[in-house]
Amino acid sequence: MKIVILYIVLIGVLTGCANMNGIDQTERAPLLTAAQVGAQKQNIAWPIERWWQRYQDEELTQLIEQALASSPDVRVTQARLAQAMAWVDQREAMQGPELDAQFTAQRKRYAEQYDAGAPLAGHYGSTLLVGTELRYTFDFWGEQRAALQAALGEAAARSAEVQEARLVLSSRLAANWFELGRLLAAKRLMQEALAVRVHTLNLVEKRVRAGLDTETELKQAQGDLPATERNIAKLEAQIRLQRNALTALAGLPVGALGDAAPQSLYAPAQILPAMVPAELLGRRPDVVASRWRVEAAAHDVEVAKAEFYPNISLRAFFGFAKQSTSVGLSDWLHAGSRMYGIEPAFSLPIFDAGRLRARLRTRQAELDEAVELYNHTLLSAVHEVAEQMISLEALVPQREAQTQTLAARQAAYEVATRQYQSGLTDYLNVLSAQDALLYEKQQQLDIAVQAQSLSVALIRALGGGFDGADIETNFVGM
Repeated sequence: MKIVILYIVLIGVLTGCANMNGIDQTERAPLLTAAQVGAQKQNIAWPIERWWQRYQDEELTQLIEQALASSPDVRVTQARLAQAMAWVDQREAMQGPELDAQFTAQRKRYAEQYDAGAPLAGHYGSTLLVGTELRYTFDFWGEQRAALQAALGEAAARSAEVQEARLVLSSRLAANWFELGRLLAAKRLMQEALAVRVHTLNLVEKRVRAGLDTETELKQAQGDLPATERNIAKLEAQIRLQRNALTALAGLPVGALGDAAPQSLYAPAQILPAMVPAELLGRRPDVVASRWRVEAAAHDVEVAKAEFYPNISLRAFFGFAKQSTSVGLSDWLHAGSRMYGIEPAFSLPIFDAGRLRARLRTRQAELDEAVELYNHTLLSAVHEVAEQMISLEALVPQREAQTQTLAARQAAYEVATRQYQSGLTDYLNVLSAQDALLYEKQQQLDIAVQAQSLSVALIRALGGGFDGADIETNFVGM
C-alpha cells in the first residue's frame, strides 16, 4: 500500500514535466453539426436505395445490379470497410484484459561459478516453468476509448464510401444508358429522314419525266441521299462505341450488350425540393464520409492528448517453477514450486525531445484538414444540387416552346409538299422545310435526353434521390 501511495505522489510531482500547454486548436467549426448529419438515426425513407427503378426500364435495372455485384471499384471499398471493421475489433479488444498461458522447459549444464550454486553448479539440470499471466491497462484518461471511437468513425466513413462508389457507378451507367438511347433515337430519326428523301426523289423523278422539273432539282434530290446515309453510318459507329463503353463500365465481356436498347427517352415527372435544407445534403454519402472523418480526427486528438498522462497497468501471475538435476516431473507440482505475484506499473513521459507535442500538433492539423475538406464537400454539394435544379427548371419552358415549334415545322413541311406536288412552288422550298423539320425533331430528342441526364445528375447530387415525404416539394414535368 505504501508503494502505491508513493507512486501516486510521484505522479503528481512529475505531471508537469511533459505537458501540452501552448498548443491551441485552430480548426473551423463544421458547417453541419453531428445531430444534423445523423440521417442513419432518422426514420425517413431516403435516400432511395434502388433509385434507378423509377425509370421503369428492366434492362437498365439488370445492368446496374449486375455491375454493382461485380464492380472492382465497389469491391475495393468493401475490402477497405472490412479492414476498418477489423481495426475496430482490435481496438475494442485492447480495452479488455489479456490472459496468457506459458510453459518452458530447458536442459543445460550450469557453470560452477556463474549459473547456480550447489547442487546444480557444474552439473546438468532442468528448468521447468508453467503458469498464467494476466495483464490489464487502466484507461483513466480515455485514450483507449478515444482510439475506439476514432476507429468507429473511420469504419463509418468507409461504409459511406461503399455507398458513394455504388452511387457513382449506378449514375454513370444510367447516364451512359440514356446516351445510348439518344443515339438509337437519332438513328431512327435519320432513317425516317432517309425514307422521306427517297420518297421525295421518286416524286422529283416523276416531275422531271413530266417536264415539270429540271435536272437541277433531280441532282439536288439525289445528293441528299448520300449525306443522310453518311449520317446514319456515323451514328451506327457511335452506337457500337457507346455499347462497348457500357460493357466496360459494367464489367461485362465485349459484345454482351450488342442488342441493348433503352425502353424510353422521357424522364418521369421530377420531384424537386422547394428548398434544400442542410440536413438533406448531409445525407449524401461523400458528405457523410467527410463528416465521420472529422469525428475520427477529433478522437485522434484526444488520443494524442491522453499520451501526456501516466500509463497505469497491472500484471498478475501464478504458476509453478523448479530447477532440478533430474528430468522427472514427479515432484514438480507441489507447494514449494508455486510462484505468484501482482505487479503494478506506472509510466510517465518526462522528457521526449518534443515528440508528444509534435504528435499532438499533427493530430490537430489533421483535424483542421478534415474539417476544411468536409466544408468543401458540403459547399460543392450545395452548388451541384442548385445547378441541376436550375437546369431542370429551365427545361420546362424550352420543352413547351419546342413542342410548338415542331408543330409549326411539321405543318410548314406538309404545306410545302402539297404545293410542290401541285406545281405551286419549287423543290428548294420542300428541301428547306424538310431540313427545318428534321432539325426540330433532333432538338426535341436532345431536350428529352437532357431531361433524363439532368434527372440522373440531380439524383446523384442528392445522394440517391428523395421521395419528398418530409420536405416541401415542387414538380417539374418532363
